[in-house]
Amino acid sequence: MPVFCSDMNTPDLMKVAADYHHKRIELSESERKALIDLLKLRGQSELEYGEELEIDSVRLLRRVTGAVGVYFS
Repeated sequence: MPVFCSDMNTPDLMKVAADYHHKRIELSESERKALIDLLKLRGQSELEYGEELEIDSVRLLRRVTGAVGVYFS
């Protein structure tokens, strides 16, 4: 059973990424890449330029240039 799916909301996807980062769950390399790619797409469509969303240790940031990044702390 997949840990995440594309119809999950963005905060829930970020919680999955945080769980992976803190080693509470395991993801294959392809699942990890798909999760990051999905978060970047969400950042482009849901965040305004210069806006960020932070959940647990994961930050989704849309820069004023339009570039979207996913950061872990």
